[in-house]
Amino acid sequence: MISKPHAAILCSPGMGLLIPVIELAKRLVNHHNVTVTIFAVQSNTSKAKSELLKVATSHKFCDIIELSLPEISGLDDPDASIVTKLSVMMREIRPAFRSAILAKDSPRPNILIVDLFGTESLPIGDELRVPKQGRNQEFFDWWAS
Repeated sequence: MISKPHAAILCSPGMGLLIPVIELAKRLVNHHNVTVTIFAVQSNTSKAKSELLKVATSHKFCDIIELSLPEISGLDDPDASIVTKLSVMMREIRPAFRSAILAKDSPRPNILIVDLFGTESLPIGDELRVPKQGRNQEFFDWWAS
């Protein structure tokens, strides 16, 4: 029996990044019969994000695993831009992300999708022999089918 494809999606902190990831997960589940696990980096932002995660998990269309926000205060300038801070956070989250994938009790993902700030985690896909998807023609051809 052939199992369904399983996508792991790494999502940076912030509602503006989480909402599109959840919508992508819904499309993958509903239109392409893919099992999805979202690895969402926790943030100290808003109650709205917590509610969004609660609603997404209550519909059971995908699994959401929250990764603890790494401590980065000593790694960047306090006056650094939000882009710099997100980049540092996502670099520091790599060990927790790797561990979370390995600890997952369901089959290992066969697709790794990351957002713009998660690109430094792509080598984890190589380590775990998980193909990576991104902005390439093969992905868009698959998506369009």
